[in-house]
Amino acid sequence: MGRRATVPTAAALLIFGCTCTDPKPAIPPMTKAKAPLDLGFRAYGHVQTLVNYGPRHVGSKGWKQAIDFIMGELTDMGLEPRRDEWFNGKEQLSFTNISVTLKGTSKDKIVIGCHHDTKKCVGHHDPAHNFRFVGANDSGSGVGLLIELARILKNVEHVATYEFVFFDGEESLPWDWDKKRALFGSKRYVRHYVQARFDEPENTPIIQAFILIDMVGAKDLQIDEETNSDKELRDIFYAAAKANGHEKYFYVDSLPVTDDHTPFLDDTKVRCINLIDFEDNPHWHKASDALEHISADSLHLVGEVVLTALPAIETRFIATTN
Repeated sequence: MGRRATVPTAAALLIFGCTCTDPKPAIPPMTKAKAPLDLGFRAYGHVQTLVNYGPRHVGSKGWKQAIDFIMGELTDMGLEPRRDEWFNGKEQLSFTNISVTLKGTSKDKIVIGCHHDTKKCVGHHDPAHNFRFVGANDSGSGVGLLIELARILKNVEHVATYEFVFFDGEESLPWDWDKKRALFGSKRYVRHYVQARFDEPENTPIIQAFILIDMVGAKDLQIDEETNSDKELRDIFYAAAKANGHEKYFYVDSLPVTDDHTPFLDDTKVRCINLIDFEDNPHWHKASDALEHISADSLHLVGEVVLTALPAIETRFIATTN
């Protein structure tokens, strides 16, 4: 996950996101979703597994183990995950995105994503940047929660087609943030989506919303109001948090962040929201980002909020006649 940044100004945004521009009515009160009681516990277990693999930067042993683990978990629940593997000649690195689709009654899609790589903390010139980094929160928490959301939603009737994407190469390869050498997986995903919408618009479902989950497991959780995110989606998620009695964990701080939603903002009109705990995060890119600072309760409450928000997103943004 990158530094603070403003929304990039594109010369022209491609209209591959929502086709509805009419103002929507105010967000009504929501009904709390019935999340499984073990949601947070199971997500925490996945984080524990990932942490036990150790560092998971691109090309490392732990990275390979994490990819196999994600694929195995999704397969074991009866889904058909897909690997998108590619080689970046400039970086001389291979990357792997993982995705799985749950079809709804509409072809319109809601994409829910996270990144599965961790910050590379070896091979830097400054010795202070070389240490064992297991990324319990960044990126373990997002991966753990996304796996469990897929498990829940595969058994729930839904209008939208859901796609879960585990992006690779989110972290900047140089220690200091360099957008040109980061966000590899989300850039690739967006590039393929834009090309498919151009080549075969009738056969390429429109992504009506993208929900990014990044660093959501801290014991002292505080989800920021990420200001590059769509205002309506921010309002929906706050209403969902309030419906669950979790509003105190949301939006104390407001700031813009560069993350895996940035390529969507750069090149599409897809509505995006980044659920992230960044501003008040003393363990970001430090050796202390370890399991002892992660809470199953935090993972559970974020999961509850996502599950509560999704029906409202479907109602407001997803076509029911395609």
